Amino acid sequence: MRNMIDLVPYLPETAARADSDRKEQRYQKVTAAVESVVTLGIGAGFFIALTAFLSAII
Repeated sequence: MRNMIDLVPYLPETAARADSDRKEQRYQKVTAAVESVVTLGIGAGFFIALTAFLSAII
């Protein structure tokens, strides 16, 4: 047992996992920003359509 080599610190998957975690966090931030912009666009379009509809009635 004295001659056993511990390879855990040297495995490349830990570095790859850290990179993928950073990429995933960046992807989640971009996705949240795009979702917010789309939601605001839909809300603004609905508000404009409602305003146009009400102005046509009155």
